[in-house]
Amino acid sequence: QESSSNQMVITNNAAYQADDLDAYDFDCDEINSVKITLMANLSHYGSDNLAEILTSPALQDDLILSVIEQLKTQVVTCTKINQDNKQVNDLLTAELERYKRQERVLNETNHDEKASTLYEHSQEIDSLKHTLSEYLREKESFEKKISILKDDLQKEESRNIDRELALDKEVKELKIHDILRRLSS
Repeated sequence: QESSSNQMVITNNAAYQADDLDAYDFDCDEINSVKITLMANLSHYGSDNLAEILTSPALQDDLILSVIEQLKTQVVTCTKINQDNKQVNDLLTAELERYKRQERVLNETNHDEKASTLYEHSQEIDSLKHTLSEYLREKESFEKKISILKDDLQKEESRNIDRELALDKEVKELKIHDILRRLSS
């Protein structure tokens, strides 16, 4: 939104500057109009009338002074407009440079923030990978232990079965001996 307001300021300043240039052009055009009007008025009079009018030195001097004053006024106005336009141009150029710097800083800040965020995410991913790797190793270790315990359990069960069978056999033999002894007694 700041960018659109900056563009609005620049657009408005450019519009004011264009208005000033139009006023300058109008004032400069006015000088030419005064000259053309003077020449038209002079040529409108016949050469006899012109000679008659121009022969009066006071009238001739007044006419020249009037034209000179008008030209001076127009030159002062044009000079003032030129100075104003130069100031506006300087201000707009400075403001444009300031906006460009701000944009550069914002872009660099955004770039730095993105890089920082990417780095943090990368670190988090690496940490999660490491944790997952540890869990997988631990799981594999548990699976090996479970397998060993199952083998041990099967061996123990097999030994217990063998012992039970041996005990059963002994018990039977003892019973048989006991029966035989009773019979023989």
